[in-house]
Amino acid sequence: MEDVFIEMKLLNKVSLGHPAKCTSYSPNGEMVSIGMENGEFIVLLVNSLTVWGKKRDRSAAIQDIRFSPDNRFLAVGSLESAVDFYDLSLGPALNRVGYCKDLPGSVLQVDFSADSKHIQVSCSSYTRQVHQVPSGKLLEPSLWERITWSTWTSVLGEEVLGVWPRSSERAEVNCGCVSHSGLSLATGDDFGLIKLFQFPCSDKFAKHKRYFGHSAHVTNVRFSCDDKFLISAGGSDCSLFVWRCQ
Repeated sequence: MEDVFIEMKLLNKVSLGHPAKCTSYSPNGEMVSIGMENGEFIVLLVNSLTVWGKKRDRSAAIQDIRFSPDNRFLAVGSLESAVDFYDLSLGPALNRVGYCKDLPGSVLQVDFSADSKHIQVSCSSYTRQVHQVPSGKLLEPSLWERITWSTWTSVLGEEVLGVWPRSSERAEVNCGCVSHSGLSLATGDDFGLIKLFQFPCSDKFAKHKRYFGHSAHVTNVRFSCDDKFLISAGGSDCSLFVWRCQ
């Protein structure tokens, strides 16, 4: 990978009224959802950035927010150790139709299965759970291997065991993302490093390539839809890096 300079042109903007914590595009590209620090989330129409709906069922920050692959459900994970499900087909009232309970910690990352029937939740207790959608019913680990995931952003599980370096503390690896091809895994850590692994990455202390650029911790990484670029977000350096994948 190499970092590239891309001139950005502002196309539109919207004032949210509160600090934003996370965001997600719908698979059909028509909506964007944004989770806020005050526990509210908002759904905007992409073309106009007008409000389609907004809701606040939690009082703590929204940590991750995701549309299901079939565009029907919106999953909202919060610091209140819960993931709430909203059925978008019922309209902009955004009535909650289910939630994941008994989570052992606040939500870090969530990922939908390809068929939109399950969701994996990574928690601050460094445990990973799989739940049914939208009931939130906990799924037995013996059934997990049957599931094909639409995305993978968790840094927990046997599939990504190798991203953790020797003598590392649990909080050091902050984020991960598997490419759309399913072949590569990128991570960001507390030392400003972007690392690139093969996926799955189940062997301890797996071989990888590392890239420098951020001056402090990396808060998130994502591959572009065609896997040609990787976008990384810094924390204290308040910057976005665009990396060309070769």
